[in-house]
Amino acid sequence: MALFDIDILEGRTSKYETNHIHMIVDGNISFPISDMNKYQYGTFFHEYIHYMQHMTTLFGVKICAMYNRMFVLYRDYITKHETIQLPLELWKSNKGLMNFVDFFNAVKGSRNCSYNVDEVEISEEEILYARNSKKAVKIGVYDFENELAIEDGFHFGYMCIIESMAHLVQSLINSELNHSTIPYCAVELICKSIYSEILNDKKKMISICLCSLMFNNPGVAFFEIIEFSKKNATLNGYELYKKMLNNSFVTYRGKKIPVYKALCIFLDDLKNSVCTAIGCNLDYYEEVIENCKKEITNKDCVLLDVLYNADISDNSIFSNVFEKVYGYPFIEAENLTIIPMDNSEDSPKPYRETVSMIGLELIFKRMISYSNNTECRWFKKCNKARYTPDDIITEECLCKQWQKEDECMMTVALEYFRIKNKKYVQYK
Repeated sequence: MALFDIDILEGRTSKYETNHIHMIVDGNISFPISDMNKYQYGTFFHEYIHYMQHMTTLFGVKICAMYNRMFVLYRDYITKHETIQLPLELWKSNKGLMNFVDFFNAVKGSRNCSYNVDEVEISEEEILYARNSKKAVKIGVYDFENELAIEDGFHFGYMCIIESMAHLVQSLINSELNHSTIPYCAVELICKSIYSEILNDKKKMISICLCSLMFNNPGVAFFEIIEFSKKNATLNGYELYKKMLNNSFVTYRGKKIPVYKALCIFLDDLKNSVCTAIGCNLDYYEEVIENCKKEITNKDCVLLDVLYNADISDNSIFSNVFEKVYGYPFIEAENLTIIPMDNSEDSPKPYRETVSMIGLELIFKRMISYSNNTECRWFKKCNKARYTPDDIITEECLCKQWQKEDECMMTVALEYFRIKNKKYVQYK
């Protein structure tokens, strides 16, 4: 079984890497961000939404913290052993990680659907079953083109919610989108079926998605938030979000506490898990985390504030608003990379924490690679000399990166974490 049974560790598509603060945008982008056209900015902000989902919601923060615990597990194992057999699949023998993997796979839901989806059918019995069994919600599908009615069309869960939310925000920036129906339009299809009053209210649908990500089973929570919204029909999406925070509790260590307090606890846990994983204190992202804690404690939401009180398609807002609160991750596009820079000295340089996280991510991806996929994940980047003109490509970049003598991101990372001189054996 692949880690988390999802493809966020593979492929080259626009995505936000949950395992570390790393965002990939397909194609070329302009920088500064205010120079982006609407197509670039829409794609960029779609991925930035995923970054915000992971920094500002209970479910997202828990995923990131779990990944960092896994990195600690890997780093400690490699440090303590002289011979390392690859691929290294330590999560399979770690009960805590496997329990989380099983939980996540049960609630994540579908990333696609093999049918044309013209309409959906929602069953109260399926919602109840999903709640009791801690799974994503089974959704029926009508495929009019092929005259089909499929009882088990797709499973509505975390993946449909995060992608639908990002799609809805992106559509407010660039309406010319060509996303697959599932997962990107799942929320709109469900609202058309059971909450048609808000079908044209993208802002409220975005709010309902955001609220759903504050709970352990986002797919089930989505339907509960819909009912909550129906009972508070006069509230707009931002007001609904604030009311949800004031009225919602989660169980933490056997006690019920408000959602906003739980998120603050998990944000502190995220900070500690990152520090432990990379072996240094946070500077840039500590400020980001503190901003997120302040925001949730005050029952605020920068995204919803901008949606209701400004123009989300105005890309000048990014630097003036979003960046000041959430910062930004390491951003990788076809033509350039953007990394947070420390400007406290005369000569700006990347923050140590960011470089350390990038290096650890690179090492981890190599450690879990099978023999048919041993190429360093930065091989193509370095081959284009995207980072520095001095990047040197050698035979070791294709498999035995630990034997490479020339300095590069991989060898520097292996040296930094003091694991370069181990004996690595690729056995499958």
